[in-house]
Amino acid sequence: MLTGLWNLLVRSVGTAIALWVVTLFVEGVTIATPDTILAGDGSYDRQLVFLAVAAVIVLLNMLVKPVLNLIGLPITIITLGLFALVINAVIFLLAEWISQQLGLGLSIDTFMDAFWGAVIMALVNWLLGPLSGMLSSKRR
Repeated sequence: MLTGLWNLLVRSVGTAIALWVVTLFVEGVTIATPDTILAGDGSYDRQLVFLAVAAVIVLLNMLVKPVLNLIGLPITIITLGLFALVINAVIFLLAEWISQQLGLGLSIDTFMDAFWGAVIMALVNWLLGPLSGMLSSKRR
């Protein structure tokens, strides 16, 4: 049980870093700081929002993405894997909708912003993969 929670935390931190990079490079993807103070004096509220949105994305990747990959498998095969990028964008848009329902500040303007945001997020997560793998394996 604790190993699973540790892996979720490690993946959420990596995804939060990737989400921060996305907000730097894609103008249509923004995260607003909440109006109310979440913790302490409010200086860490932005980081907490990034972590919360990242946890939503990680959970969607764990629970919803396999179903979408299975449904989209024929199209993914025909497009030689490029449709997987569209699935990532849909997951990103779904994360925006859920974060809006939870009162978190993720906002995505257009589908293309979601598409490029998902591409950048995948690249950053790929670069951070070895580091998160080391952290996950040390816990075992």
